[in-house]
Amino acid sequence: MAPVEPTHLSSNWKKLQVSLQAANPAESQHTLKRKRPRVSGAHKAVYGSEPSAPRKAPFSRKRQKMEEPKSVGTSLKLDNKKALNRSLSMPALKKAPSLIPQVDTVEPVSVLQPHPDFPDVENEGVSETALPGKYVAVDCEMVGIGPEPKRDSALARVSLVNFLGHQVYDSYVQMPRKIQVTDYRTAVSGIEPRHLRKDVARPFDEVREDLKTLLTGRILVGHAVKNDLDVLILRHDNRFIRDTSKFSKFRALAHTPGRTPGLKMLADKLLGVEIQVGAHSSVEDARATMALYRLEKSDFEKEIRQKYGNVRLHTDAPGPKADGEEEVRKTRNRKKSKKKKKH
Repeated sequence: MAPVEPTHLSSNWKKLQVSLQAANPAESQHTLKRKRPRVSGAHKAVYGSEPSAPRKAPFSRKRQKMEEPKSVGTSLKLDNKKALNRSLSMPALKKAPSLIPQVDTVEPVSVLQPHPDFPDVENEGVSETALPGKYVAVDCEMVGIGPEPKRDSALARVSLVNFLGHQVYDSYVQMPRKIQVTDYRTAVSGIEPRHLRKDVARPFDEVREDLKTLLTGRILVGHAVKNDLDVLILRHDNRFIRDTSKFSKFRALAHTPGRTPGLKMLADKLLGVEIQVGAHSSVEDARATMALYRLEKSDFEKEIRQKYGNVRLHTDAPGPKADGEEEVRKTRNRKKSKKKKKH
């Protein structure tokens, strides 16, 4: 049907059009504004008239969700990788976030730097924040005692870090009575006379007991760790020692075949960090040693299994023993066996 020209409209139709335009003048003009959302019930408003009294709209979950910014709405969907990828606040996110509590996923900032939540506290003793865990790495600093030219060494500082490199223990150690330090080796050890004062350093027996407790039932990591155990007068089951100086892959990197590789060289080649620049730090060296173990943990454990078989770690063993403890136990067992034979 062809459209009707306005000139051919009847007078009644023209009057109707005029009355409609007078009633709703806004509807006759084109606008770019969004249309109002449809509302119903008591909240329906009459256009062109003001409500008699403002009324509070009922709580609407859907409406609140629509009014949230995009970054907030998507951040609630932590288990939805696609939703996070669409978020404006995280456009470059490639991996789904971990749902494990943050305290269980704390990792060191770098190989040598402590984590902000677990700072290194010099001479703290047992840490108030970091826990030892299954693996601990030890390192000691020594000073020279006795006359030239063959000076002996004495323990001056000992440090312990856990698997992630957090400092678990650090202490300066007092010299035994009548023992005089003849060479502090400050340029290498970092030890100064003020560190070994009685009001600063702890007695040797106290430090040894602390280490004995911390090493009990744990795997000990170290570089030439026998030297550290000897100076502490402690023993540890060889099945639960991880010595980075004896690991075959590391020994293959030694400058001289068959010789023990240096910790500084291994850290430089394998970790890309420089340690022992100037004065040594027992905390830093222990942290680097643990980082080397973490780097080759799988092959390290495989080599240990080939040598000792599958060995289960118990909390009551292998406890480190002070020198002489094992001999005392053997003597007691012999006495008991003799008594049984007499009876």
